[in-house]
Amino acid sequence: MYDKICKNCGTKLSEFYRTYMLGCPECYDAFEQEIASILKKVHGARVHTGKMPKIANVDRELLKDYERLIKEKEDATLDGRFSRIKSLSEELIALTEELKRRGLL
Repeated sequence: MYDKICKNCGTKLSEFYRTYMLGCPECYDAFEQEIASILKKVHGARVHTGKMPKIANVDRELLKDYERLIKEKEDATLDGRFSRIKSLSEELIALTEELKRRGLL
């Protein structure tokens, strides 16, 4: 039996049928004819466009704040600014609880 192979990553079409997972973005082109109908059912389109996490702008901003606070705390630690470390730790605790409540951590 003929089994197509992606020239980029070596994934076989039979592997896709077994796992429904492709090895790389080039697989979409390599197996286009064979997987088009499956993509239509799964993604609602004949091509896969990737996915963006569905989170609200407020949630996205909270996550940015969380990352910023962690970075600031690391910098304060390296600089020995102990009062700033304490302040940032308190902010991080409160923000961590909010992110957990929202299911983001």
